[in-house]
Amino acid sequence: MASSVVTSKLDTRDRQHDTPTARTSMKQLFKALMMHSAIGAWLGKLPFLKGLYLRHVWAGRMDLFYGLFGSYAEAERFSANIGKVGWHDDTLAELLVRDAEVEAPTLFQTSQFAVMLWLSKLLQPGSTVVDFGGAGGIFYELCERYGLLKPPLSWHVVDMPDMVERGRQRHARLGSTMISFGSELAEAPAPDIMLMLGMIQYLPDPFGEQGPGILDTVPALPEHILINKIPISDAPDAWTAQNHVSSVIPCRLFNRAKFLAYFEARGYRLQDRWLVPELQAEIPFHPERTLTYFEGFYLRRQA
Repeated sequence: MASSVVTSKLDTRDRQHDTPTARTSMKQLFKALMMHSAIGAWLGKLPFLKGLYLRHVWAGRMDLFYGLFGSYAEAERFSANIGKVGWHDDTLAELLVRDAEVEAPTLFQTSQFAVMLWLSKLLQPGSTVVDFGGAGGIFYELCERYGLLKPPLSWHVVDMPDMVERGRQRHARLGSTMISFGSELAEAPAPDIMLMLGMIQYLPDPFGEQGPGILDTVPALPEHILINKIPISDAPDAWTAQNHVSSVIPCRLFNRAKFLAYFEARGYRLQDRWLVPELQAEIPFHPERTLTYFEGFYLRRQA
């Protein structure tokens, strides 16, 4: 009888400790150890632990990072062993470009305020905006909601063909009159303003190290470039792999000096910089490369 009472009390205590709050605390502790402390690097030397993390955590979640690689090709080879690689994916297109019956998000991410602030100053009647990586035109809809788009104005989105097709369908139903879509940057109109809002880190060769760079492809160099949501620091360039529901995508962690030097060599000067606190790059077993925020930039071409 006494033994049963003791056992019952122990069981009750265990159940009390095994609450959602306790489990959440344990997950947070494990995450902090793997991604924010030197212990994480030591844990990364245990192959079985890496395998467990890949199978039971990383593979089933959105926007998690894994691994550190010396090139895009190396990150791509790793990604191909996991599953489908790249943005050309129907599931991603459906997730990022909703049907016309679904309203655009009504809540801002913090860093979007900086982009919209600069657009409120830069957009002029007759302006042409090229939104590179703009999916279904979500930023167009945000700007339209807040009265920044005054005709005549041209807003051209460049993205993957499946996203472009869904974007065309969405805006045809919405009756949008100032937006167009295409899948080739070289075929876009000459821009006054170029947007790269959270996409340049996924390009295989944005700086033209093995072929044409991003500004070698655009029809004409824009006067203004707004870049947002990029992982950047003073550490050397590196690549990681990012899980996006149904595909895995190599992601570049930029070196700040090298990143800015590319644009400076083409006549651009940094006008503004802001932090993106809503995004982090937490790489398990590589705490030395964890980024607690991304960044954004406004660059202007000098006459």
